[in-house]
Amino acid sequence: MRREIIALLLISLMAGATLDQSYVQTVSRNGASGMEKTIEVTLFSNQLSLEGLTRMAEVCRTSKSFDCSVDVENKLVTMTEEFSSGGYYTFTSDYGLPSITHTLTISKVPTDRFSTSLEKLLVAANATNYTGGSGTGKAIDLSDKVANTESAGILKMLKANITYTLIMPAQISEAKAGSVNGAVSGTSATFDLVSVLAESEPIVVKAQELNYGYIIAITGVVVLAALALSFLGTRPGKRRK
Repeated sequence: MRREIIALLLISLMAGATLDQSYVQTVSRNGASGMEKTIEVTLFSNQLSLEGLTRMAEVCRTSKSFDCSVDVENKLVTMTEEFSSGGYYTFTSDYGLPSITHTLTISKVPTDRFSTSLEKLLVAANATNYTGGSGTGKAIDLSDKVANTESAGILKMLKANITYTLIMPAQISEAKAGSVNGAVSGTSATFDLVSVLAESEPIVVKAQELNYGYIIAITGVVVLAALALSFLGTRPGKRRK
């Protein structure tokens, strides 16, 4: 990761450009998620021609091997990957009363998956002179304080704008990474990933919704109990002889 960022810094200094990227991860109630990564590739205009972007767009439209799209005019490349609770994050649901609390903990940013997909897309589209790498890109481990502090410093020099947005299946009640708070709006929370790297703490997002199953069950029990009491109260008493 560090070597990649240093290379970006050198390119940025030569091109006078900034680095813009965004991650948007949508999480379902079963913990599965889809993530879109969008890269603004103006920074790489010397390496990636307009014709190359056009070929990439065509591959994204026609190939079933890639889940991607390319905005040639605005020089944006968007790639989508599917994930499940496990290696990069954990997702748990606490079924309490009256609410269900969903907790998402991001421990790694899957830069490795997206790097591999981008490499394959570049090769498939013959978009640059790039002939493929060794696939040794690593995920960003949010617990690696030494590496993350160094990376955050370099990204600040790049004036990088990298956002990480999480969309939860319910209203978000808490979103933080250590002392860094996410900008919450309903079911979504957006983090400045450079600040998260500088903090080097996992991203934790909690969302809550009413536990309608329990509420309906308890309401049913109460109604049945009320009906039973009402029935007993209205039964005629036995006459005395």
